[in-house]
Amino acid sequence: MTPPESLDIAEQKRRFHWQCRRGASEVEVVLNAYLERFFEVDDEQRRARFARLLECEDVDLLEWFTRRSEPEDPELRAFVAELLDRVAQKG
Repeated sequence: MTPPESLDIAEQKRRFHWQCRRGASEVEVVLNAYLERFFEVDDEQRRARFARLLECEDVDLLEWFTRRSEPEDPELRAFVAELLDRVAQKG
């Protein structure tokens, strides 16, 4: 499989769109909102963090997105907090 960083942004977004399909609709809403609103304009580091987030289990994502818990990894914790704040903003 081709590593995400070697794909162009549009191809990454297309592949990630399918990875955003999850068992919990609450998780899908957050992932898809980020993908549609911010993915293309974000820098490579944030896109890489999003790719890492997509590797996580649905149950963990649901806990994090409902703010019942946080990722142990500090970098992922900061990204999840930022993602939730950004997605919650209108416009």
